[in-house]
Amino acid sequence: MLDIEEIDELLDKIKDIVLEANRRGDLEQLLEKIGLQEYAQSPNQYDSYKNGKIVVIGDSEIKPNVLLAVAKEMGINKDRFELCLDYESAQKYQYKKLQYCPSYRVVMFGPVPHSSKGKLDSSSAITEMESNDGYPRVIRLNSNNSMKITKTNFKEAISQLIAENYI
Repeated sequence: MLDIEEIDELLDKIKDIVLEANRRGDLEQLLEKIGLQEYAQSPNQYDSYKNGKIVVIGDSEIKPNVLLAVAKEMGINKDRFELCLDYESAQKYQYKKLQYCPSYRVVMFGPVPHSSKGKLDSSSAITEMESNDGYPRVIRLNSNNSMKITKTNFKEAISQLIAENYI
């Protein structure tokens, strides 16, 4: 039997797992796996078109044509992408246009400024999108424990979305 401190520690770990699954878009599968499928989909949950736009935002040393070539190699049409690959453009990007717009499916983030037009009351535009209804799925592109757009993590993210039949 666990004591109260061990239960608190366990609950913290469970909370972290649930939050991570929600961030990755895997919450529905996790809830079904543990017998809580009634929480899997809110009746107010917003969805977008499976063939909608894939937005990539963040400062990148990878050229747009390289990312689009990777996407083409994986069978995704380049016309589905909206690229915003520099710090200044990411700061001025109109994030609000993505909310409740079903033609946007996924937003992949590399490094972006914390202060931008889309952050509203949140700490960043990413957090704003992750914690409010009506935004497309958010994917953080990381490399070596920091946000960075690389050819590898971009390809991995696309592969995962295809494997999930999300795009």
